[in-house]
Amino acid sequence: MQGEERSRLRRAVAEYPRGLLVLAAATLVLFLARGMVLPFLVIYFAQVVGLGEALAGAGIALSSVLGVLAMLLLAGTIDRYGAHRVVLLALLALALSHGLLWLGQTPLRFLVLIALFGIAVNVYWPASDTLATTFLPASRAGEVFALQRVANALGLGLGGLLGGTIASGGDQAAYRTLFLTSAAGILAATALVHRFVPDVHPGQRRTFAEPKRVSWRVVLQDRRFLGSQLVLLLAVAGFTQFQVTVPPFLRAWAQFDERTIGFLFAANAALVITTQVPVARWMRGRSFGTLLAATGLLWALAYAAFAATPHLSWLAIPAVALYSLGELLFMPVSGAVVVALAPTDARARYLAFSSLVWAVGWGGTAWLSGAALQGGATSLLWGGTVATMVLLSVSASLLLSAPGPASQSLAHRSTELGDG
Repeated sequence: MQGEERSRLRRAVAEYPRGLLVLAAATLVLFLARGMVLPFLVIYFAQVVGLGEALAGAGIALSSVLGVLAMLLLAGTIDRYGAHRVVLLALLALALSHGLLWLGQTPLRFLVLIALFGIAVNVYWPASDTLATTFLPASRAGEVFALQRVANALGLGLGGLLGGTIASGGDQAAYRTLFLTSAAGILAATALVHRFVPDVHPGQRRTFAEPKRVSWRVVLQDRRFLGSQLVLLLAVAGFTQFQVTVPPFLRAWAQFDERTIGFLFAANAALVITTQVPVARWMRGRSFGTLLAATGLLWALAYAAFAATPHLSWLAIPAVALYSLGELLFMPVSGAVVVALAPTDARARYLAFSSLVWAVGWGGTAWLSGAALQGGATSLLWGGTVATMVLLSVSASLLLSAPGPASQSLAHRSTELGDG
């Protein structure tokens, strides 16, 4: 039996190119390093340093705005010069920002350092996604994003556990060690990409070496794509709440310590790691609208449960489970719908626009949620979040299930577009 399982695993791994697998390994290392910090970012600046949730949320929103501007300026260079080079530069900037974040102990220093953090993150995402999608045809884009997400989730889960252990003392010295260790891990991921991930996949070389003259007008006139991104914006708001708002809420209102929060994030990661790729394969042939509508309903239930944790702390367990099920549907679709609708020679711009939506959703949600937390308006916070998730479900059903390419499954749509 064990031999059959090993053989099955080898066959599954053999389906993916070596470059994509190494990129996934680098993503694992990167998010192990980033996962040490992300669940505790708002906790550190708002509660340990004492800047307050409102300023911490506003800083994250500012970092997203600046990151969007940088991303829009550089998106064309990804198509022109190749994603590999931009990924390396973004990773170096990420390592620098993580290594310096612990110094943000005054409002001005915090805003400057979190701005660098946001710029690096927002440039990294479209470059990384573009690089990853060069290794397989468009019909398998969902699997590409699923594989990257498994590496991402495993890194975040292990990083959350390690970060919770390092920061368990709760003082500034512990957090300084946390940020510096995170920076070292990002440098290790950078070395992996530089040494072992090929610059451009051979079958895609002409995409970068001889680009057509493509402008942002192509993206902005694509109504089906823009409709899909309106739905994505609502979904990103739900995704952000778990990453940014849930940890400080559980710490301050439900009296959870850092170690417990780390274990909850690890549980989320465990479910994603073990099931994301099989779920992505199961999603072939299924409507984007149906999958995102189900995501909205699952997240509405999850955040209703999180809201009740100050009274019933055990509800954090089903809340994490429900959120994770929604995440399993959301993450492959969020990237696959972009690849399905984007012309090959404009893929980086389409992915950059999608990253803009992520930045706006992440930053706006962090800002509003931070203000609500500091003001003690937790009923408004979670009530608004649940309502937004219901709106996500309805919007996905209406905008992505109507006739047209955006409603189709990735496998169907990629047949019409061609595989590159």
